[in-house]
Amino acid sequence: MAADTQKALRISESRYRRLFEAAQDGILLLNADTGQIEDVNPYLISMLGYSHEEFLGKKLWEVGPFTDKPQSQEMFAELQSKGYVRYDDLPLKAKSGAIIPVEFVSNAYDCEGIQVIQCNIRNISERHADRASILRLTQLYATLSQCNRAIVHSSSEAELLQTICRVAVQSGGMKMAWVGMLNSDTPMLEPRS
Repeated sequence: MAADTQKALRISESRYRRLFEAAQDGILLLNADTGQIEDVNPYLISMLGYSHEEFLGKKLWEVGPFTDKPQSQEMFAELQSKGYVRYDDLPLKAKSGAIIPVEFVSNAYDCEGIQVIQCNIRNISERHADRASILRLTQLYATLSQCNRAIVHSSSEAELLQTICRVAVQSGGMKMAWVGMLNSDTPMLEPRS
């Protein structure tokens, strides 16, 4: 029976170690009393560019990505008192200097009489890029709508072209705008507004 129990324990430990190492989110394990990092998974090491050794034994605010010491200490104090903390959009600094937006969720729990804090860190860079793309497309559609209104309401070609250029700059986010027409006699593009 003891051999079966030992085998089941080894399988369980192996399974959870694989989950930790294969996770596609960053995971930090901290000692809840001292705040020292006890383990970090490969995904977080890869995402931030710090080695396993650069994380281990340090407090959260002693590691490069979490260098906002007051915020990190405040987060740790909140974790100790509430047992849970969540940040939907926290910027972390990679070793390369790149800023990586992350979703940061931490909770404290008891593990065989030792208080542990588990921090799950999800890279949300794609979410940021998608949001920026949606904002840019919304801006372009609004500009197009204003240009369509100008087509309907302008009383002359000159007024139409000036309005379209103004809308492109003021609403479309363009640095400058002009309209050119192809000269039928030469292959030249000539400005019209």
